[in-house]
Amino acid sequence: MRTKRRASPRWTVLAVALAVQTAISIVAAALAVLLPFVKDEFRLTYAEAGVVVNFSFVGGFLTIALAGLVVDALGDRFVLVLGGLLAGAAAIAAAVSPNFWVLLLVLVVMGVGVATPTPAGSVAVRRAFPLRVRGMVMSIRQTGIPFGSFFAALILPSIAIGRGWRPAMVVAGLISIVVALIALAVYRSAGAVERVEGSKRGLVSVFNRDSAIASAGGVFLVAAQMSLLTYLVSYLVHDRRLSLTTAAGFLAIAQLGGAGARVLWGVVSDRLLGGSRRTALLLAAATGAVGSLLLAALPAGAPFAVLLPAILVAAAGAVGWNGVQISYLSELAQPGTEGRNVGIGLMIQQPGILAGPFVFGLVADLTGSFRLAWVLLAAFLATAMVIVSASRESIPTAEAELA
Repeated sequence: MRTKRRASPRWTVLAVALAVQTAISIVAAALAVLLPFVKDEFRLTYAEAGVVVNFSFVGGFLTIALAGLVVDALGDRFVLVLGGLLAGAAAIAAAVSPNFWVLLLVLVVMGVGVATPTPAGSVAVRRAFPLRVRGMVMSIRQTGIPFGSFFAALILPSIAIGRGWRPAMVVAGLISIVVALIALAVYRSAGAVERVEGSKRGLVSVFNRDSAIASAGGVFLVAAQMSLLTYLVSYLVHDRRLSLTTAAGFLAIAQLGGAGARVLWGVVSDRLLGGSRRTALLLAAATGAVGSLLLAALPAGAPFAVLLPAILVAAAGAVGWNGVQISYLSELAQPGTEGRNVGIGLMIQQPGILAGPFVFGLVADLTGSFRLAWVLLAAFLATAMVIVSASRESIPTAEAELA
């Protein structure tokens, strides 16, 4: 049964969810943007650096399903704000870590905060907006991830060049904390979406076959996404001989392209595919694979006019799929269990966040360049297509939503 919701401007719900996601994503992307500094300080290989940069997702793996359960039980506002505060505090702690092992421990704690905005924000947006625009608005909310990476690439390298990577991490943490506190005040005054009284079943029992298949495909989708975002700057510096600031600018543009693609795939799903999230996912993965193969095929002296479109095509698929997949997972859930379904699905995907960049970086280490690594990224996306195509989609109707 659904309970009545207090009046709450739906666009305020979206704005709060987007702002918190963006701020937390600045924290999540900070080490990837600062990878050359971190790699040099700790004398890491590319494979090791890829693991360290994404090590915070260990914390996400351990807690993201629980975050979904807390969203269903206590509501999205509590989880959103707590996540922003925790991620920000952990980023500041990372900046003052005395050694490598303490840094890894702090990154695990950071991952707990980084994991919260997707289940919390997705449930808030799903309950605030009708089915006919849900794919679009869910994708808009998910643009917070590439927007956060965009701002990280725009702001943090200059700080790191002038003062080091540790002060840059402090700035990222402060942004997350400030936005979380603002969201706390704004969301309360606007009136949050009340939680839905849903199934009383346990955490795992709400998960179904098709959610499991979609999430298994997500392992390879997220492996491709994190490989691209983790190593794009290093690829441009190492293989293309660009300066760090220029390479970071390319990453920022790629993030904007990925953000725009998230909205595009949501609109395509809503308007052109009759609400089919699965088909949109397959199209996004295919697009990313084409872009990755273009990067692998580019000659060493390819001009910016050729390099940039290849990066944007890769980002449109490898980064752009996320919002549609979150919509897919939430719509595969029973009413009242959306937070748990999304949380468990994201938990299943977490290993791809570490394994993808590690294998991608290992290929770059062994071959001395990133050319074959881009082919591997295309293989990640092709594998995701095969798996996701095995899921069975039942497209909800507006009448069913109101029932």
